[in-house]
Amino acid sequence: MFMTPLTIYIAGKVSGEPIADCTIKFGTAQKQVQELGHNAINPLEVVNDWHATWETAMRKCVKALMDSDAILLLHDHRDSPGASLEGQLAETFKMPVFYSIKELRNYRPKSNVQPLNKQ
Repeated sequence: MFMTPLTIYIAGKVSGEPIADCTIKFGTAQKQVQELGHNAINPLEVVNDWHATWETAMRKCVKALMDSDAILLLHDHRDSPGASLEGQLAETFKMPVFYSIKELRNYRPKSNVQPLNKQ
């Protein structure tokens, strides 16, 4: 069964992480999401400013999350107040929440669920 591509927001720990490690972590997740045929929203690209305040970065990220169909929570999301908040928002708005690429790979949407960009 062909599935319409989803727009997946990637959430994980950024604050306090080395820039190189963070770039690799989110870049790898982005590539994996795209290899499954979905659109990936990388928060590092959304903010695009390593000197932005947490509040400024989160305002941009929450907007990007709300424009997405689902969220992928990286392994360290519980160590991040921002990623935890993004996960809570996704659950509140009944968005699909994925905790791994494997879970996303095996996802089969309910027949009445349509991606936001196709409504």
